[in-house]
Amino acid sequence: MSPVSGVRMRFDHVSIAVASIDRGVAFFERYFPTRPRHARELSEQAQGGFQWQDIYLGGTALEFIEELPGRESFITRFIARHGEGLHHLSYEVDRIDPMIAALKADGVRVADEHTFPDGQKTCFISPRAAFGVLIQLWQPIDYDAPTPRPADDGRARFDHVAIAVREIGPAMEFFRRYFPAEVVNYPMRSSSQGNFVLAHLDVAGFKLEFLQSPGPNLEDDFVRRFVDRYGEGMHHVTIDVRDFEAIAGRLKADGVRLVGLETNWRGERQFFISPQSAMGTLVQVWDGLGGPAAGRE
Repeated sequence: MSPVSGVRMRFDHVSIAVASIDRGVAFFERYFPTRPRHARELSEQAQGGFQWQDIYLGGTALEFIEELPGRESFITRFIARHGEGLHHLSYEVDRIDPMIAALKADGVRVADEHTFPDGQKTCFISPRAAFGVLIQLWQPIDYDAPTPRPADDGRARFDHVAIAVREIGPAMEFFRRYFPAEVVNYPMRSSSQGNFVLAHLDVAGFKLEFLQSPGPNLEDDFVRRFVDRYGEGMHHVTIDVRDFEAIAGRLKADGVRLVGLETNWRGERQFFISPQSAMGTLVQVWDGLGGPAAGRE
């Protein structure tokens, strides 16, 4: 239950704004075990309209959104300003009106409220209020009859989305105030690299990682550089895989740029796929499915 009037809530999907849905879907389907969720569809709900398509990656839905041909939309403006990349997180709620009322009562900006003819409702929490993260709330026709998700086949798991923030404490408190959130681990300094502080929350069934600079005068301070350049917001996604070597091999063979290939103190291997290769999305790939995930760094 959400702390807001007992509202029930569950995580639904991560959304990526792309110049080409076909290219985005093809990239993830080539290198990761995915399953289809929703075929491409057109929507007129937002200014300018857009098209979208979902796939499952390890049981988590990944949405790709693209502008409609010949139309300028919010996606056009987003890509012009930020480039392709992580756009929003989406949560389903059984009652959206109490959520909107609670947010507005606290001065949190809520935008793009919309009610559909079939009774579905949606709105977005402004990233200015949510530490740089655009959050969609969606009230489906029947919250108690969700679309079944594929069972975990042990090949891949979409572990978390990481958010770079100036201060972890207030960011975690925001999510705990409005969302059903359980602390996975409190802020701690990275034990393997030491150049950032991290913490994790399970928010309505999906893990969020918060990254913070450890302090001034650190040469390799990627969190501070990111926040100074882009502001607070979503930094990367993390995927655990079983066939680590095979995936890395296919990526390298195709000339995809990989960085940060290393092994941590637990013996787990990792690398990052450059955003230039992955539709503006920094993708962290971990070896060792089923290993300890709470302290992933």
